[in-house]
Amino acid sequence: MMSSSLERPPTLRLSKRRRVLLSAWIPAAVCALLISISSSDTFSASNTSHLLRPLLEKIFGPVQDQNWKVLLFSIRKVGHFFAYGTVSVVYFRAWRMTFRLNRTYSALTATLRAAAVALLSTLVLSGLDEFHQSFLPQRTGSPFDVLLDMCGAITCQLIVFTFFGGLLELQETPRPDEVM
Repeated sequence: MMSSSLERPPTLRLSKRRRVLLSAWIPAAVCALLISISSSDTFSASNTSHLLRPLLEKIFGPVQDQNWKVLLFSIRKVGHFFAYGTVSVVYFRAWRMTFRLNRTYSALTATLRAAAVALLSTLVLSGLDEFHQSFLPQRTGSPFDVLLDMCGAITCQLIVFTFFGGLLELQETPRPDEVM
């Protein structure tokens, strides 16, 4: 019976590596897909207003039209903040798992690189999303939304490091492919 991953046949190492990469990147791909779907005219302010207003009025009572416009704008901007914050954390996880597969990166190096590349990936996705929206009749692309998205991404990254830093195992730990 073989005891170390170095003695295993290459096909076994590759399949474990593939499983780690799939478990890392499928959630990231799902996030990108959800962002691209929500970037369509279907999720414009006028369309989401028809869904959200009756729900909120059922819970909180009637809202005047001018108050509703401010409330809807605020809801949508808070949505940007948290959506891209979540995307950033999912990208962080995917990049960290990917970097940990590389034998030359320590856990700390993989974590710091993953955080930086996750923020860059989030910036690219946000920029592409706003660029796409600039071509749609019911949407507007805004650099301020990209800034808001990045504020959400940075905030969520800081929350992860502040509250879950110990769970990131910044000490020298086995890579995901060594654990399986």
